[in-house]
Amino acid sequence: MKNDFQPSRRDFLSATGASLTAVGLSALSTMFVPSGFVSSGFAKEPLKTEGPEPRKLLDCHLHINHIDRSIEDTIRHMDATGTEKAFILPLETGEGGVLLRSETVLHAFHQYPERIIPFCQTDIRKPDCLERLQAYHKLGCRGVGEQKEHVPLDDPRVEAVIAFCDEVNWPITIHFQDGVKGYNQGLAEHLETYLKRYKKVRIIGHAQTWWANISADVPPAEKTLYPKGPVKPGGLLDRLLSEYPNLYADLSAGSGFGALSRDEEFTAGFFERHPNQLLFGSDCPCRDGQGGNFNGVCYSTQLQDFVTRIVTDPKIRENIFYNNAMRALEGA
Repeated sequence: MKNDFQPSRRDFLSATGASLTAVGLSALSTMFVPSGFVSSGFAKEPLKTEGPEPRKLLDCHLHINHIDRSIEDTIRHMDATGTEKAFILPLETGEGGVLLRSETVLHAFHQYPERIIPFCQTDIRKPDCLERLQAYHKLGCRGVGEQKEHVPLDDPRVEAVIAFCDEVNWPITIHFQDGVKGYNQGLAEHLETYLKRYKKVRIIGHAQTWWANISADVPPAEKTLYPKGPVKPGGLLDRLLSEYPNLYADLSAGSGFGALSRDEEFTAGFFERHPNQLLFGSDCPCRDGQGGNFNGVCYSTQLQDFVTRIVTDPKIRENIFYNNAMRALEGA
């Protein structure tokens, strides 16, 4: 069901004082706000995509604060890449190198309500985790993500958050990374249990171990988290995506692009087999859509070009670039 709730700024401030104070959160006047977070004259509509195929683009994976990027830099990145809207994913623990509070995402949403779709995230190891998620739900957040703490996937606290998302009809973006210093370890052993148990939540898979399982041959995480070479058919992702319509794949970052580009012939078939469950996403830290502060690489434009070249069916391209993300968001 579509969430049309967009509280006014007065409602937002009032609800924040009531809901977040109740669970011990700081008042908005003292919340973390990134450097450079000020109103500006940047255009609030995306730039038109040049070329013969204008497209609607929804990025399912962006962070503010990525390499110290401000909200205005993030909007600039969206403009430069032709991105109409984006899921903005907080990382409240700072694990993985990005610190972004859910309050900051909500604040940004009130500056750019037509561009930002706010997600929330909080440390599942804290006893007030579910109370905080309930507060963020009341304030207009639309999902949980990026779920990323150093705990195994079968930890009861992970299940509690998935169960919460199932109850409120939310998606959750999960970072799957096996290994000693990984996050949500044990995808192959435990993910299907949640997919069988919870039918309303949309689980969006992301990161290294998720994409390693595009192949039936998955090397140990200790050996590599970025396998290369031809994909062996029969991988776990193909089976799970085929059997569970509430499972989605986030194509973002080096892990996504590396998996898709390692065997283009296989990937073309992968796109055809799962036309409704693959989400365009970038997880890109650059500010200008050209990789100016990221070694000349923009994950968004790189993936746009790749999908446009590999996917020949315009309807599937439209699904990947926009429709599937809205489907995952709304639970349609």
